Amino acid sequence: MGKRPLPPLTVLQAFCAIVETGGFGRAAERMGLTQTAISQQLAQLEGWIGGRLFDRGRSGARLTLLGARLHPSIAETVSQLEKALYQARASVSVRTLALSVTPEFSSQWLASRLPDFCQRYPDIELKMAVGYQRPDFGPSGADLAIWLGRAEAGLMLEELLTDEEFVVSSPDLSERLPPRNAIRAAPLLRYAGMRHTVLDWQRWYEQVTSRGEDGDVSSFDIGQAVEAGPLFESFVDMLKACRDGLGFALVRSSLVAEDIADGRLLRCFVEVQPAAVSYNLVYPPNALQNPSAALFRNWLISQVNKAD
Repeated sequence: MGKRPLPPLTVLQAFCAIVETGGFGRAAERMGLTQTAISQQLAQLEGWIGGRLFDRGRSGARLTLLGARLHPSIAETVSQLEKALYQARASVSVRTLALSVTPEFSSQWLASRLPDFCQRYPDIELKMAVGYQRPDFGPSGADLAIWLGRAEAGLMLEELLTDEEFVVSSPDLSERLPPRNAIRAAPLLRYAGMRHTVLDWQRWYEQVTSRGEDGDVSSFDIGQAVEAGPLFESFVDMLKACRDGLGFALVRSSLVAEDIADGRLLRCFVEVQPAAVSYNLVYPPNALQNPSAALFRNWLISQVNKAD
């Protein structure tokens, strides 16, 4: 009689993710799964072994003695397997690169520069996933990701751009702004994919009011004004409305550099603040063993340096 088949790789990855993140919810977020799916995968592994691997409590998931003994071997095995798979994929004749990127960065920064990469490396097949979902770095997932914010534990992170945040408008609207209470002169625009919209506007507005630039502000509720403004489907749609003079947009410097350079948008207030989070290049420790990923990473860094 043959040996019992081993648990699937995703089950072992789920076990390692729970250990490295300290909880089922965070592990689910890292792997792009539901918490229920993570629990089911752990139950499958515990059922195969015949013993409990975690004790769950308010502070998260803690390894049992059995789990603590098992984890180093599984983690090393999974790492070695991922390394072998990356090396195998890199050795095939058609070189591929899977990239995950957010919509705003894709449309406003990367799109105009990407033809240069494709021209330099025509033999690399670039597969790009554009969206807000956390990147999946599994065997069939992304090699690299350009992500707004911090990386999960166990991933490599390189900061790409340190942005400033400021308010822009069309040149026509800027010319018509009154000398006082100008923020009330037009709607405050937002879009569906933007995170913490009201919070970002409030943080910027605190700078305005603290410097006394906005006159009597006691009756102006910035949060209510943002909620009352038009909501657009995407950043691109919001920016078009801003260019058309339909209101103010609070933006990151890297996403509107070309619009400002070409005069399509203007900074309409002097207040500028550092962005709360940066765009980062995120990837697993073994990702750059794929020559295509290493080439893209080096090219991306060179483009960022040119933009500075």
